[in-house]
Amino acid sequence: MSKKKPKIEEPFSPEQLAKLENKGDKDVQLQRQKEGLFQRYNAKRDAKDIAKQVKWKRRAGVALVIALLVLLILWIISWLLTTIGDLVISVDSGAAKKGITISANEDGSDAQTKLYADMAADVTNITYDWLPATLDMEAFGSHNGKNYMAYTFQLTNNGKETIDYVSTLKAVRAAKSADDACRIMVYRNGEPTVYAKENRTDVDGNLPAKSDDLMPFEKIFKKVIPANYEAPSEEDIKNAAEEPQNKEAVEVTDEELVINQWEDDTVVFSNTREGIAPGETDKYTIVMWIEGEDPECIDDIRSGYVKLEWFFSIAGEEV
Repeated sequence: MSKKKPKIEEPFSPEQLAKLENKGDKDVQLQRQKEGLFQRYNAKRDAKDIAKQVKWKRRAGVALVIALLVLLILWIISWLLTTIGDLVISVDSGAAKKGITISANEDGSDAQTKLYADMAADVTNITYDWLPATLDMEAFGSHNGKNYMAYTFQLTNNGKETIDYVSTLKAVRAAKSADDACRIMVYRNGEPTVYAKENRTDVDGNLPAKSDDLMPFEKIFKKVIPANYEAPSEEDIKNAAEEPQNKEAVEVTDEELVINQWEDDTVVFSNTREGIAPGETDKYTIVMWIEGEDPECIDDIRSGYVKLEWFFSIAGEEV
């Protein structure tokens, strides 16, 4: 029985070793290429994700800025609607052509066709008896108190003919029915007239009224002008708008002031001033407050407001 010859492994020849090394190098290179492609793919994907995030952040930032601008615009509009003066006074184009001007200066300088009264902010209800007796004598322009609006101006006929003009006061905007409880007093050349909306409460206190027996307006009387009265300084007027309301009743006369009802739901009054001659002037003071004696002066009107427009036109001409 013959024996198998042991297998003798022949050593690699230099050529064979070189081939094996080249093959190994290729495998390594191929593996490295695969890894490189994978890494480049991941890097590319990460870059896209980052770009998307940056893009969305930019869009979110732009959207936030736009939203803030919209809110700012809405706030400005709201502010303009509710707080730029409780009163705008204007002369229409027809009256202006006839020479009618208005001025917030006692000497008539700086004549205008439109004036704006400063608003009285954060008012609470007061009563007629607490108002100063000298509101028509204090100053020109705005001279508000703590809880009332007061504005004085003059109207002048700077034209060449005697004319009749129409004076119309309207409540163009009101919130929370504050106009139901407000009082408006207008002095023309020193003579006061008071206006109020018809009460919606009946004598039994029902609101709205259940019958035609409406609550009557309160009784008020002309006030006594103090002897040796001196007009306040600008500093005094400024302080008066910030100091606590004086709740002492002002001395009155025996002459009753009849409170006039508004002409309709928005028109306070519309009347004609006849025969104002060239160079003649009419002095006006308007005062507005929330009357605590009014039955519609209730908690529901808190934070409400009333915005007025007062305009002058020529009698017989369309506004």
